[in-house]
Amino acid sequence: MNRGLADRLAALFEQFHPAPPTPYVLRRDVDVSGVSGTGTVAEGCYFSTAAGSAAVTRWRGEWGSTVAWDRAKGVEAVHGHGGATRIVEVPVPAMVVALTSIASLGEQRGEDPWSDGWNEALRTVCGLIEAALGAHLPVGPEGAGPTEPH
Repeated sequence: MNRGLADRLAALFEQFHPAPPTPYVLRRDVDVSGVSGTGTVAEGCYFSTAAGSAAVTRWRGEWGSTVAWDRAKGVEAVHGHGGATRIVEVPVPAMVVALTSIASLGEQRGEDPWSDGWNEALRTVCGLIEAALGAHLPVGPEGAGPTEPH
C-alpha cells in the first residue's frame, strides 16, 4: 500500500477543511444580452463554507471583468438567464477522494500474472500522481521527502 502518498494527499487537502474550493466555468448556450457570446464565457471558483460560501467569477473576452460574490448562489441567480447559461463545476472534492483512495490501494501478493499486472498498474498510477502533485505535497515522515510506492 502506498500509505505515504495517501497521507501526503490527505495533508495537502486538509488545509482546505471542510472542502477545497470548487472551480467552475459558465457555459452559455444562448447569448441573451448579445454581449458575451456563447460557449465558455467565464471561469470562477466557489469557496468553502469556512470561507463564507463566496464566489469569484472572471469574464473572458474583450469586456473581461472580475466579480466577487458574497453568496455563491448569486452567480447562477444573476447570470443563469433561465437556463441559457449553465455553471459547470470541476468536482475537486470528489477528485481528492478518488486520488487518495487510489493511493491507498494495496499491492497484491502472489506469483500470478494478475497480481503482477495490478501491482505494475498501481505503481504507474501512483507515480503519475506523484509527478503531477509531488511538488505541492508535504514531505514524507521525518522530512524524508516524497515517499515511494511499496
